[in-house]
Amino acid sequence: MNSKSSDHTPDSDARDGETDGSLGRQLRRAREERGVSLREISEQTRITMRHLEAIEADDYKHLPGGIFNKSFVKAYARYIQFDEKRALDLYMQTARERGEPVDEVATSPQRSRIYTNDPARSPLVTFGLSALILAVLILIVYAGLHYYRRKDAQTVAQATPTPASTTNAPSAPTPAPVAPAPLQGFQIRVKASRPFWLTSWQDAEKKMRGRMLKPEAPEEFQPESALNLRYDKVSADALEVSVNGQPLRTPTDTTVWTITKDNYKQFLP
Repeated sequence: MNSKSSDHTPDSDARDGETDGSLGRQLRRAREERGVSLREISEQTRITMRHLEAIEADDYKHLPGGIFNKSFVKAYARYIQFDEKRALDLYMQTARERGEPVDEVATSPQRSRIYTNDPARSPLVTFGLSALILAVLILIVYAGLHYYRRKDAQTVAQATPTPASTTNAPSAPTPAPVAPAPLQGFQIRVKASRPFWLTSWQDAEKKMRGRMLKPEAPEEFQPESALNLRYDKVSADALEVSVNGQPLRTPTDTTVWTITKDNYKQFLP
């Protein structure tokens, strides 16, 4: 260790200050003797380079003012092992000589720029936060659509009359049994008491047609020999089928119902 560095103490700094009277020059000289750069001080004390350069130039009008100036001077001095009290005394002496306030809290707009040289937020963090916010918004929209679709389906189901709603109607006289009229054509009418998914194909067609069967939209078929209906068992009670005006009993033990000219009578009530 050379003798120049080892003999340098806060007291010697004070004696030097008594000769040159400049806080900025003393701080810069102490920093250079210790081989410390302004960039290193800025990174460790979180004081911007612009403010550190203003302190070394004794240019206090470019500092935030008030207690922030004292804080900057103390932090600078502490980092380079300069006498903090001596540094504050020199700062206040110079500030008063120039007519600048040294005690009140700064109200300058520059206060918001104290850390303008801080490293910017990582792009990955920004991207992650943006992706998270976008995912939350998509989830909210999806939940809203799902809720309103369920609500519409329940409204349609409640508005559709069911066979149980006719129990309070006056009972009509039971008609005398009438022999079924001779079959003329093969007219099949398919209706739903509530919405459900139905797949159908006629005769030997290979192409199946699937759709949501709704109460307000019954369908008519005129197959040459057969009509096939596919549905899930839980929807069997909502399926209403008639052949040439005669209602049929929907099987509940199968998911594919084949109705032909020869077998439809076995499904009559």
